[in-house]
Amino acid sequence: MSKVIPTNHFKKQRKKVKKNPRWHSIFHGEVPFPDDHRSPWEYVINCFLNDEPIPDYFYEHSITLTAQQKSQIKNRLGSLSQVEIKGLDLHFDGHNGDHLLLYIRTNQGIVYLVGIGTHSDLF
Repeated sequence: MSKVIPTNHFKKQRKKVKKNPRWHSIFHGEVPFPDDHRSPWEYVINCFLNDEPIPDYFYEHSITLTAQQKSQIKNRLGSLSQVEIKGLDLHFDGHNGDHLLLYIRTNQGIVYLVGIGTHSDLF
């Protein structure tokens, strides 16, 4: 079971997007999978918590982390010299969607949520 930790920056972004009506389907809609009535947000967070693979629908892929992002995460983890981190993003609304989640996975069973927003918000 992984631990999911939102960064302070992520919390501010999430608060902002939750107020945006364009994000309603991400937090209150349903995933397009048979017999599953969870929202895309809830579905993805449950995948993280239960160490389940993210379905291809969400188009999970690697991103390049800045040196600052790497440094911040390693500082949070303390003196773990063997820590490996990998920056990823996914699209809540499918491959061509514009509702993104940026996160960092570690080999220590921790997922850091680092950003949420559209392409223009985040990149």
